[in-house]
Amino acid sequence: MKRMCAWCGREMPPKFGEESRISHGICELCADDIFSNTAIPLQRYLDKLPEPVLVVDGDVSVSFMNQSAERLTGKTTDAAPRRKGGEVFDCAHSHLPEGCGRTIHCSGCVIRRSVTATYTTGEPRVQVPASLRRLDADGEVALTITTVKAGDTVLLRVDKVGD
Repeated sequence: MKRMCAWCGREMPPKFGEESRISHGICELCADDIFSNTAIPLQRYLDKLPEPVLVVDGDVSVSFMNQSAERLTGKTTDAAPRRKGGEVFDCAHSHLPEGCGRTIHCSGCVIRRSVTATYTTGEPRVQVPASLRRLDADGEVALTITTVKAGDTVLLRVDKVGD
């Protein structure tokens, strides 16, 4: 199976001993661009990406997000760091007394489960259908997401919003 970078689309060589079921990841060039000490700060790099991208940890706490994610969530980058993903996306369940990640609904959250699985195993989740019950919306909002592990974080990209 060919391995492709989920960010730039380049083909990636297999790593020694890597199982062939992993079809997508992040290539070293993209990871270096994002996480190295280059002249481009992380925020500026993320802002160049057209899709909404959030940088989260294993507990789905947001450390960075790009301008496209700001437009999607209605939050500013300054307001997002260290907030749970459900709070940033205004998930209705995150506003319950237990908070994001601790309600009965959170165990079935596809976004949380995808980020956690990618963080734990290193295996990306590519174009996963998900849904979100937002405070300001009637019913659920359909999303398609991709998660890729990069260092000690997970890049959460929103590929599609709506049907």
